[in-house]
Amino acid sequence: MTKTEKKNRVLPILFVLIMLLLTWNIGANTPRTDFIFFIGQYLVLFTAFYTFWSASGKWKLKFSHIFAVAIILRLFLLFASPELSNDFYRFIWDGELIADGYNPFQFRPVEIFHEHFIHHGIEQTYYEDSYRRMLYVGMEKLSQDHYTCYPVLNQLLFFIPAALSDTISGNVIGLKIIVILADIGAIIFAKKIAEHLKIAVHNIWLYALNPFIILEFSGNLHFEGVMIFFLLGAIYFVLKNNWLWGGVLLGMAVQIKLIPLLLIPFFYKKLKWQNAIGFTALIAFVVLALGGLMLNEVYFANMMESVNEYFIRFQFNGSISYIVSAIGVKVVGWELLMHAGPILSMISTCGILLLALLKAHRKDLDMITGMLFAFMIYYSLTATVHPWYISLILVLSIFTHYKFGVIWSIVIMLSYFAYSHPEFKENMILNTAEYIMVYGVLIYEIYKYWDKKAVGIQLKEFFSSTENK
Repeated sequence: MTKTEKKNRVLPILFVLIMLLLTWNIGANTPRTDFIFFIGQYLVLFTAFYTFWSASGKWKLKFSHIFAVAIILRLFLLFASPELSNDFYRFIWDGELIADGYNPFQFRPVEIFHEHFIHHGIEQTYYEDSYRRMLYVGMEKLSQDHYTCYPVLNQLLFFIPAALSDTISGNVIGLKIIVILADIGAIIFAKKIAEHLKIAVHNIWLYALNPFIILEFSGNLHFEGVMIFFLLGAIYFVLKNNWLWGGVLLGMAVQIKLIPLLLIPFFYKKLKWQNAIGFTALIAFVVLALGGLMLNEVYFANMMESVNEYFIRFQFNGSISYIVSAIGVKVVGWELLMHAGPILSMISTCGILLLALLKAHRKDLDMITGMLFAFMIYYSLTATVHPWYISLILVLSIFTHYKFGVIWSIVIMLSYFAYSHPEFKENMILNTAEYIMVYGVLIYEIYKYWDKKAVGIQLKEFFSSTENK
């Protein structure tokens, strides 16, 4: 064996060990309040990941080798309690409510805390039960005071581990198994989409090995990973002209998170009007059928009240919305965002619909590129951009020329500074630096890759009888 061959065997193992060590230490041992320690480790971890990704071709690593690394990195966090987010307490709380016979959309946690329930033949209140009291305290006041905002399919997934375990650790492991399995499925769909588009499969590792994805999904238990699995499945089947499975999977994605609803017009780029009607009807059927298991008019209103609260009144890591807010304070002397939030949402919706209308169909990749920029419009105007939200930007970007999503997966972690402050206070210098880098790369890439010929209305092709090629 030559010296180069030995090096090509040793270096991949070394980088994998570094990634495993840092992934574990961040995901299991680094409290989110220790920002300097967290961000220092993350930057080293991201550097190790990117070096591994860049050199994997030179090291002659096969798909199966890198896939195994991606799975091992996820499994490494299976038994770690989430350190960077406390949302999992609410997930477990909602699952336990269902196990106790309650509808999670019926009560705010603060309203049910003193309700009686029967567990193992013993009647007691949630306050008297130490396990459920830990869940209540762990979710903190923002969640305690609001109805659940997680759709029905998400709730059913919360229920599965709750039905099997009465411990926080047991529920966390159960939920992580669900998220990890979905994430592995997303990698498989990403590979299929890349092969269909005839682009380098190697690009999918910018998502699958990205420490941002591993920490936020396998580490922090955010169900965007499950939604992405269903979304990529829907994209793949529509690209393969199978709108039936596409509609089913997109409906299931909506029942994890509502945001995939924004993408429906872009799927029409691959569908004739007859199939578009069936596709939309199937999505509606799946969403309503699953929703009907737990929701009525009142419970749906409760859920949407919380959704509006989080996305209009609550502010975190925004960009344009923060500028609007600052102008309001400067010009009129009071916070404008309460009133400007709905207007920004309307502008976002109109911008996305205009993008869908004017983005002419040229090839399959145009559909995905349109989706990428639809989410970019949405997250540029919303007041709340938690780190895990931009996983959608990242996963769609890997199929395109645009790599601003990869840059964002680095700098989005600067937003965790807020947790290091006792009063949860953001650092506007870090926030500004984040968006200067993201928008700077975005503008450069738009200038570099913009195709004026891709602008146009596709009505003739949409209503014609021949199939899109």
